[in-house]
Amino acid sequence: MATTETAIANLALIGMGQLTIASIDSGTDTLSIKCNALFDQCRDELLISGPEKGWKFAKRTYHGIDVDSCTITHFTFASSTTTTVTATHAFAAGDTVTISGTTNYDGTYDVVSVSTTKSFVITKAYVADDATGTAQWTSDEYAYRYAIPASKKVISVLSGGIELSDWTRQGNWILTNEESSEVDMVIIQAITDVTLFPDWFVKVLVLDLQIALVYNITQDLKAIQLFEMKRELAMAKAMAMDESQKYVQESSTAWIDAGR
Repeated sequence: MATTETAIANLALIGMGQLTIASIDSGTDTLSIKCNALFDQCRDELLISGPEKGWKFAKRTYHGIDVDSCTITHFTFASSTTTTVTATHAFAAGDTVTISGTTNYDGTYDVVSVSTTKSFVITKAYVADDATGTAQWTSDEYAYRYAIPASKKVISVLSGGIELSDWTRQGNWILTNEESSEVDMVIIQAITDVTLFPDWFVKVLVLDLQIALVYNITQDLKAIQLFEMKRELAMAKAMAMDESQKYVQESSTAWIDAGR
């Protein structure tokens, strides 16, 4: 099957009765520009659609993702009612943080403002520079959050091999109440290397490109309907093929055969 983005685009164009292109990246003709504009979107949408648990070729498990927290190194006076906390963090103004391991600042506070990723201001009058402690993101609904690795879709979140049932995605974070230290995540990778795409996936991607291109190029509504019907059939086959990509261990009768 096609092993380059240009080859995939050309399969789509040929199926539409169009001329082929020399390069999807550097071509300056109209067809090249249109294919280049649509290819990434079609690929990414297909990566996150399909099987409920994701395409097997695109799945990856990240282990030991730590809860979002940071080490505090300094407290300084900000105003009569606020204190600046020095720590490398990922908080935003309006977030809530829980501080622990200090003498004067243990508790939960609103983040008033963030000037840099090296400090933030909390709603607490300055007392002294404890120069220690930990700040951890929290909220009224979910207590913990974890940074999502570069991915198109999070399939599951696990702790100790057991899938968590109470989690949600918010931006680039997973929020949960079920684990306070670290989790594993099964994600769909943002794969751009088309040589990793199985043939059945490429076939659906070609049809997705045709659906995205055909009206723009030909204004043929009947052609769209035809490609959509072909795409439905190709998608069903692709999902079945993906599901078949697993190893099932056969049972052994060796123990019985040995007369044990």
